[in-house]
Amino acid sequence: MEYEVEVQFKPVYELVSSIHTFICKKSNKKIDLGTAWASEVAKGLSGELLSALEETELGNDWKLLNLLIYCCPAKESVESVLDWLENLSVGDMYETLAAYVSVFPVQMEQFRSRSLFLLTEWNRQYFSSSDPEILSRLKHHAEERNLELQGNQTSNFVNTTTNGFYFLPVDGLRRLVLIPQFHFQPANIIYSYGSLTICHYAARISVTDEELSPFMYRAIRSLGEKSRLKILQSLGGERRSFTEIAKMAGISKGIVHDHIFSLRCAGLLNAYIEGENVTAYSLRLEGIHRMNELLFDYLK
Repeated sequence: MEYEVEVQFKPVYELVSSIHTFICKKSNKKIDLGTAWASEVAKGLSGELLSALEETELGNDWKLLNLLIYCCPAKESVESVLDWLENLSVGDMYETLAAYVSVFPVQMEQFRSRSLFLLTEWNRQYFSSSDPEILSRLKHHAEERNLELQGNQTSNFVNTTTNGFYFLPVDGLRRLVLIPQFHFQPANIIYSYGSLTICHYAARISVTDEELSPFMYRAIRSLGEKSRLKILQSLGGERRSFTEIAKMAGISKGIVHDHIFSLRCAGLLNAYIEGENVTAYSLRLEGIHRMNELLFDYLK
């Protein structure tokens, strides 16, 4: 049975993605914003907020906060979400989450207090004064994708929208929610809650007017390494696991992981996802064709 798909965007989603981006230090060198962004943002944050961010882990509580925000019926503004969360009773929080999960925060009231402080202060000290063009372009992107979704085959639509993802209908998956994000580009964030999967995907938007987009440059640069070309060649038309790719490439798994990340972000690989895990990859020829089209347009 094929699952339902929707593209959804609200400002609070980008607020949460921007916090995730700041917290996920190990990814700072790989994201388009780079390490300089995190350093610059940190200068404008209070010591109390910085401490709270340092103590926040991207574990199960963070995953549940994302679920709670998705379930909020009033997401038109960041403030409306914060008001809803503040006024939600502990019992209602359990009931809301229980529709999807069976593991909850140890101290629900403490979980709510920490989350409210983090969201409120991050919004006040950074997000509310960030470039409004980011939200405008994400909103426009989501509207375009929803129009494209009508009458389109689900799997092809998802693959095109996410630049190479196939979500396999396992673990009772019934609904896939695609949320475009800017801050964590070119990486993606996936949360599985049994019947529901939420994917914050790189929307491939830019707020600069550079002639050579970072997305085209990334695709071209990803091919400037012999080992990556070897990985693409070895895939052919086959679907292979990470372990199989590493074995065929004959290089360490750490290096193969970096190569696959680069090729995936460039849209040159299909990634097959079960729950939150990528189980296999295959060559994505449409990514190669798209790169050539963009390059020819640029040169002309």
